[in-house]
Amino acid sequence: MGSGLSIPITYDQLLLLVMGLFMFVGASRGWRQEFFSSCVLLTLTAVLVEPSLAAKLIDYLSKLIRLVLAFFKGMGSLDFGALEARYRATQLPFDGDNPYLLLLAVLVGFVFVSYNIQINAKGVTGLSRLLGGLLGLLNGFVMISLFREYVLRYFQRAEPTLWSQASEAPQVSFTLQNVPTGNLLTGDRWQMLIALLALIVVVLFVSMATGAPIGKK
Repeated sequence: MGSGLSIPITYDQLLLLVMGLFMFVGASRGWRQEFFSSCVLLTLTAVLVEPSLAAKLIDYLSKLIRLVLAFFKGMGSLDFGALEARYRATQLPFDGDNPYLLLLAVLVGFVFVSYNIQINAKGVTGLSRLLGGLLGLLNGFVMISLFREYVLRYFQRAEPTLWSQASEAPQVSFTLQNVPTGNLLTGDRWQMLIALLALIVVVLFVSMATGAPIGKK
């Protein structure tokens, strides 16, 4: 294994970065889409305040997914004894007692989908952009707060011994492995760059050859 290097980032720095990104996105989208995102994020916050709201639903969902996986593992066989054995052998990293991993996945998926769908960006006024930016700040704060709660509660349940020894402000680290050294085009990275530029040229050529506009009509 190679030597390990660490770049410390405090929670407050991450919070400000995420809030800033959400603010710019919110200002570009307007207040309507940001308000919808705020409602969903606040609903996820209610799940944290009262986890029992989601425990039964997630428990049923995990059982259904296990049953479907067991069915496909048997290639559609209707041998109920074998199906039950495969069902019991199939385990998921989440259930009603430990819903945090699924909630975190739902949070990330929702944010990705929400911020890649444009409902109607026409006629966005200056005040709409201002209110959208403020709602974006709120969404960024709620999103990173939810992420923090999900991660901390997940580790609190997964590693109770280590958690009991943690301080009031524990350090949570994520490891990025096999980071290449050298400049931007060291190794095979120049080939990736050339392939990307070639794809851009192909799209532009197709647009000119077919007369299909790249931008809005």
